[in-house]
Amino acid sequence: MGEPNLLLELADSLYGGNPYRKPKIYLEEYNRLFEPLRLLPIRLLELGVHQGLSMKMWEQYFPHATIVGLDGEVKPELFPTDSRFHFMHGAQDDPVLLDKALAAAGGPFHIVIDDCSHLGCHTARSFAHLFGKGLELGGIYVIEDTCTAFTSGGGWDAAPFVPPEIGIPGMPKVFPNHQNGMIGFVKQLLDHAQAPTVTGAYTEYPIERVTVLTNFAVVHKAKDLKAN
Repeated sequence: MGEPNLLLELADSLYGGNPYRKPKIYLEEYNRLFEPLRLLPIRLLELGVHQGLSMKMWEQYFPHATIVGLDGEVKPELFPTDSRFHFMHGAQDDPVLLDKALAAAGGPFHIVIDDCSHLGCHTARSFAHLFGKGLELGGIYVIEDTCTAFTSGGGWDAAPFVPPEIGIPGMPKVFPNHQNGMIGFVKQLLDHAQAPTVTGAYTEYPIERVTVLTNFAVVHKAKDLKAN
């Protein structure tokens, strides 16, 4: 038997068979990443709260956290009433609203989870505004549901999934890959993460690590703005 996973247990009790339940692979990785922070007075922002079930999950998982949920729809009935929870109504890439979320939290976030429009343009603008001043050094920024970059699961910025050929003949300078939507944005982040090897310094996005898993990516902000 594996180690107990409180997030999986909470999801079982809260979501049941709800199709909007966060997938097991997400919850396993989140439990691994978040468990050391679980009992600390952290600040968490989730972009996209839908029915409010994830907020109920965070309420129990992070008993001492200040948590902000943002959504383009009105506040769901299930949104927690605890005073440490704050709801923001509007677009995920509205800089004024994002600044209000920061003010409500009382400072930069330790965790940001983007589960909102799933369009690359919106996701990128939220990241550009939050990753610098809106995320603590050493903070974690999660981008969920990157599969929306493909036409089977996404909208106007999606394109068909075509597995790129690896090891193509000759000496190519440019390697074929998917550039649309959320996948294209995540690949931009990989470029920013490599900047210190070339310039000796981070870009305006001090990314220490990007972990890409099936259908989501986790971006770790550097603990120190001076690149090693």
